Amino acid sequence: MALDQSLDIGSFAASQLSLLASELAAETSQNSLLLCNHSPRTLSRAGLAITNLTLSSQRTGLGGKTVVELEQDSAVGGDALGEHGIRVGDIVRVGQQPKGGEKKVEKKSIESVGSEGVVVRVGQKMIQVALDKERDDGDALGGKLWV
Repeated sequence: MALDQSLDIGSFAASQLSLLASELAAETSQNSLLLCNHSPRTLSRAGLAITNLTLSSQRTGLGGKTVVELEQDSAVGGDALGEHGIRVGDIVRVGQQPKGGEKKVEKKSIESVGSEGVVVRVGQKMIQVALDKERDDGDALGGKLWV
């Protein structure tokens, strides 16, 4: 770009917003495709999910959102969450983990139910998620969970 040309701030911001929107749409479609085609165990091995979690605490956070703290299930073994790629700020879904003996139809219905939220804190032994206020199913979370 030549030095004498100036870039309009409004057009630059509009182009950046459209690029961000297209990036979000691409990531959303890619993630929904992965969730539909792969089991939680496969996603966990790839570092895209954390399985065998239990609800350890629940509190009200900023803006009235429910913040849930999830830890590794002690019955499964191990204190640490294991290797994963989930970071602070990621948008995740917290839901009940399907059991191994369930039929595919039952698994699909369980996987579609859950609460979406944003990861607030990630530690070696726990993960905290601020659940979406409109679809706050924090009271319904129980049993083995996965993110």
